[in-house]
Amino acid sequence: MALRVGIIGCGGAGGEHARAYGKLGSRVELVGVCDIDAGRAERLATASGTRPHAAVRDLLDEGRPDLVSVCTAEYHHVQPVLDALAAGSHVLCEKPMAHTVADARRMVTAASAAGRVLGIDYNYRHMPAFRALRAEITAGALGQVLLAQITAHAFCYHHALDLVRFLFGEVVEVASWVDDVQARRNFPWTTPEEFLYVPSVSATALLRMRGGATVTLAASRLRSLEDTLLDVEVVGERGRIALRGLPVGDTRPRRVECWPGDPAAAERLGEARAGQPPFSLSAAFSASIAAFVTALEAGQPVPTEGRDGVAALVLDQAVVQAHRLGTVVRLGG
Repeated sequence: MALRVGIIGCGGAGGEHARAYGKLGSRVELVGVCDIDAGRAERLATASGTRPHAAVRDLLDEGRPDLVSVCTAEYHHVQPVLDALAAGSHVLCEKPMAHTVADARRMVTAASAAGRVLGIDYNYRHMPAFRALRAEITAGALGQVLLAQITAHAFCYHHALDLVRFLFGEVVEVASWVDDVQARRNFPWTTPEEFLYVPSVSATALLRMRGGATVTLAASRLRSLEDTLLDVEVVGERGRIALRGLPVGDTRPRRVECWPGDPAAAERLGEARAGQPPFSLSAAFSASIAAFVTALEAGQPVPTEGRDGVAALVLDQAVVQAHRLGTVVRLGG
């Protein structure tokens, strides 16, 4: 039977989710979309061949979705997620999952109590370059990882925090330096005491991983998305891999560096080549949503769970606290 799907929030992310579900054909049935802006809901419903709703309760009661995508503004994720879980739906929530760590944990608890799945759509994990890099690390191509460096546009900072865990495991210590100006924030609902989400100027963190590796992460508003979303360099006992230049229009790296030299590595790691189609941000949404649906169908763990969303917020919070207190913040005992 087709998985019945509803979408709450009909802005840019909601449109991406609708298009991604549309690509899954008969595996899903989009039973409705919802937005407080009736015109926006109507437009997405028309484009997707489904029904618009102005209230979350109407979508849940009339559509009876098995799965709900929550794509509202970041500071409006919590209640729609809780409502959908209480109605018996699985939930795929956009990132960051909540505007406080306490609310994020409340969402995870609610999912467990309802016996439903809560996933967080960190779609950068589904970009081929990062999946291939993780495979190289896991296969031991570099030996033990000792050092990694990530530089990112500030808009990609929260993705970079998640990629640190995806690529290298759990963070146990954080030191940081933040240049944050409240008046220049894109997201004034965040507070310096909680987390950044998008650093207004820059954030630099020194992260110690449970396995012993050190990761440096630097994010700045002064970078250009047309140059790169983020770059990654990984140094291990036996070699080095770097992915350079992943622009917003095509997330394949323009350049792959390997030492020792490996002629096949550039192809494995998805280096952009003439005549090959780009891998867009939209394609990353499609890949992440398809993977989530596939996991639900198979009764398998979803790619990025609620606890992963909480961990990303806790890490962001630790960066803020380490800077504000001028100390090393320790995580995870």
